[in-house]
Order: sequence, then structure tokens, then C-alpha cells
Amino acid sequence: MTKHGFTLFLFLSAVAIATFRDEQEFCENESCNEREFDKSHFYSDVKHCGEIPLALSHKLLDALPLDDGNVIRTVKRSVFSESQPSPLKEPLTLAAVSQDVLRNILDLNESVIQNEEFVRCVSGGKLFPGSVPLAHRYGGHQFGYWAGQLGDGRAHLLGEYTNRKGERWEVQLKGSGKTPYSRSGDGRAVIRSSVREFLCSEAMHFLGVPTSRALSLVVSEEPVWRDPFYNGSVIKERGAVVLRLAKSWFRIGSLEILTRTGELDVLRTLLDFVIKEHFKSIATNDPDKYVVFFSRVLNETAHLIAHWMSVGFAHGVCNTDNFSLLSITFHYGPFGFMESYDPNFVPNTSDDEGRYSIGAQANVGLFNLQKLLEALKPLLTSDQLSQSQQILREYPQIYHQRFHELFKAKLGFLGNEEKDSYVIAFLLKLMEDTGADFTMTFRQLSEVTLSRLQKGSFAPSLWALSDLSSHKHFRDWVQLYLQRLSRIMSDSDEERQHRMQGVNPRYVLRNWMAESAIRKAEKNDFSEVTLLQKTLMEPFMEQEEAERAGYATKPPSWAQQLRVSCSS
Repeated sequence: MTKHGFTLFLFLSAVAIATFRDEQEFCENESCNEREFDKSHFYSDVKHCGEIPLALSHKLLDALPLDDGNVIRTVKRSVFSESQPSPLKEPLTLAAVSQDVLRNILDLNESVIQNEEFVRCVSGGKLFPGSVPLAHRYGGHQFGYWAGQLGDGRAHLLGEYTNRKGERWEVQLKGSGKTPYSRSGDGRAVIRSSVREFLCSEAMHFLGVPTSRALSLVVSEEPVWRDPFYNGSVIKERGAVVLRLAKSWFRIGSLEILTRTGELDVLRTLLDFVIKEHFKSIATNDPDKYVVFFSRVLNETAHLIAHWMSVGFAHGVCNTDNFSLLSITFHYGPFGFMESYDPNFVPNTSDDEGRYSIGAQANVGLFNLQKLLEALKPLLTSDQLSQSQQILREYPQIYHQRFHELFKAKLGFLGNEEKDSYVIAFLLKLMEDTGADFTMTFRQLSEVTLSRLQKGSFAPSLWALSDLSSHKHFRDWVQLYLQRLSRIMSDSDEERQHRMQGVNPRYVLRNWMAESAIRKAEKNDFSEVTLLQKTLMEPFMEQEEAERAGYATKPPSWAQQLRVSCSS
């Protein structure tokens, strides 16, 4: 076994710069120009949530240029456009609520859920006090190519909430209707994608991965027509809305669009706002603040992707418009948690070339950071650009180091030894060759005793280790592993198990589990959505209901036929 096996999970070779597409032409109509914002007449006919004690504010209104036309078109010289949500047709059903978000982020009592006004407030039928709905303008590189103006085509930023802990959260609806950025879309989301968004947002949080959050899932009887696999088979689905939150929804594409269109004054305004509000340790009068900003984003992006890898998460659409400037995970579309270990695992059936396979995510992160630096370039001096390019070259090492730390923890290692990378790589190679389950291999290593591991005979409940043990080099790896653990002073087997079980989840949101919940939800049975939500709040603890549901057993045979796409 050679050390090259470790590279299966890194893919950090140089990335080719994608060819830019031609710039979009911009409308000459005066209606495209930014306007002075007048709150006094804003949506005077919109009903407000008078009985839900959640007051929002909007720092964005006075700080950033706004466009006031709610017509689908190319927008210029604006960061946001005014856009009113389109309420879903009633009857509405509150399918799920995150009690953690409700209580610990929004400071709301559980009793508000019983108020019949609540479901309208969290689905766009009514607006919270202080809310001014906006749609964000951004662009992005999609599958390596510049896609021009994109923007929030079915999302509305309602405002910002500052909770009793002093945390500021931006509150957004997804699936709430058309905006100036909807292009040919209808502005809606369907139950299928909304269940996945709601569950995975919360699941990632409880796994410890930086992420957006989801408060609620509301479903309706409103028909929405979709072609799920882009094969001409259009089907009728039902509309749904997720109310989600993040510290910020700004992404790399937020800056790219402004550089691409030559709006450098707006670029500087937006960048200064982002630094002031979200990177408070960077002095606003620091002449190198943009370089420091780039360095921070690069470091945190490398750490985020390493964290994805440590839980077997493949995002599915790592376009620059889906990469947060705050390095959190958002846009839960055709994601997937890897089952059988495979560096070429691609959850998104729309990704024919495997650009966003799980093993390529670190490399795609490098590509996206290159695009961020290109967006910043007009604001940098030649010396600052040179510094930033050197920072970019450090990305592979930053990623590798964090990846190494996380996987050492998954194996229960303490301290550093020269051969740790080899032990990790050796295991991953055995897992790839045998198709061993990623999540349960590490989990069962944390549950098995070392004496049982040395014997190499496993009970049916340790099915992942049993699969792994079929490899001819399994015993060689076990000996290396046991020798490494034996050099940890004063460490008992129980301490090792406890340490490892704290970082190796027993439950993740596998696609087959989400699909099972979706099929029931489409029949107005939200019991499995509730069960999954409860299970994924404590992914590191064995739970009786989850065990009965088979969430830690071998995936069912039908799971192999599941497909997810960008259609939502």
C-alpha cells in the first residue's frame, strides 16, 4: 500500500480557468436604474403579522443601492431589488418546525405555532413587522462557465432579526414567488426539494457543520409543474415554502456580477459593508483590508469543505453563486451523503461530467476562490494582488491540514505521528475497494472493542466492518491502527470509544431516508419528516425509534436507483 491513496480524497491539482462567456447586454430603459428608496409607500396593501412577536429590521436599505422594479429583466447598479412575495394558495399545512431555531434563534415561544396566523407569516402570506422583502442580485460561474445575471429567482429576504444573544440573522423565504431574477421560472419550490432543504439544513447544524438554518416547512395544494430529470416528463407537484435563516446570504457571485459589469463603486460599497458587518476583526481603515478579507474567506472555505468530507457530504452544485462569503453551507439542492465510499460519488444526475463529485470538492473550492480573487482584482494594488495570489497558493496546504485533523479525530488519534496520513489513506483505499459504507465504517470502528477488531469476526450489527474485513489487506491495516492507538498514553478502550462516537455520527440524511419522507409528505403524511428531524438533532446518539426505522442498517436495495437533480 502506498501513500498515493490519500490523494483519492484531495484532488488538489491546478484548476484550469474557465472560458468566460460574453457579457450580457443591459437594458437602457431608465426603469433599470437604482432609485432612492422610500419606505413610506412600500407595499401598503400587504397584510402584516400582528400577532407574531417577531420584528425585523433592514440595515441593507440604507447601506446598499436598491432597484425598485418588480419586473423580470436584467438589473444594473443595484445589489437588491424590491420584490413582494406571492402567497401560496390555501389551504396551507405547517408540515415541520425547528424548535431549536424557534426558541434559540428567534426567541419565540412554542405557543406561536398554534396561532393560525403563524403559517401565513412563515410562507409569505403576511409580513413580519419591519419587513421589506428584497431579492438579491448576483451572478456566478456554473459548472465552470460564467452564467451572467442569476439572482434570487424564488427567494425573498424579509429582513434581519437581532436576538437576545446579540446575534443577527437574515430571514428569507424560499419558494415565495417570482422576482426580477426569476427568468423563465415560476418562483415556486415543490415539496420534494423543500423537505430536503428543511431537513438537511438542520441535520448539518447538529453535525457541527457551518450552515444556514430552517425554521419551517409549509406545504400547499397549489399545483406546480416540473420536469424532475429534464427528460420531457413534466409532472404536477405541489408548492411549498421554507423559511430559512443565515448570518448572511452574500456569496462569491454577489461580487462577481459587479466586477463583470464594471460597477466598481457598487463593488466597493458592498465589500465594505460585508467586511464591516461580518468580518469585525478587520479594521475598516486597514489599507490591506481586502487582502485580509480574501485570506479569511480562503481559510474558512478550506475548513468548510474539509468538514463536508469528514461527514461524507457532497453538495452537488458547487457553483460560485452557491459559495458563501461567510463560508457556511447553503443551497441544499441535489446534495447527497455518500454511502459506499467512492471518491467519484456524484449525487446530482444533472452533473454528467462529475465536476462536483465528492472527491473534486476541494479542487472546486480552489476554482471558486480564484474567481473570488478575480472579482476583487480591480480594487487591489499590484502588491496586494501578489499577496493574494500567494495566499491562494497556500489553499491546498490549509485544506490538507484541516482534512488530516478531522480524519485523525474520526480514528481516535491523539497527538501527531508521521504515518498518520498513511493509516488514513490505507483505510480509505480498503473502503473504496470493498464499497464499505462511509458513515457506518467509522461509526462501527468507534463502537467495536479493540479486542473484537483484532479478532476480525463481526456480528451482523457491525455490517460495515464485516464488508471492510473482506479485503485481503484488512488485517494489515488493523495492525497498523492498533499499534498507533497503543502509543496513546493512559488511554482506555472506553475513552477511545467515547471520543470517536462524539465525531462519528450514527445517522446522516441519506437520500433514501429523505425520499421515504418525501413520498409520505406528498400524501400529507409528515410523520417521517418529524422522525428524521428528531433523529438528526442527535446524530451521534443511538436512538430507539431511529433503529426501528432502519436508519443505521444497510441501505435498502431500492436506494441504489434513486436520482436527484437540480430540478426543484
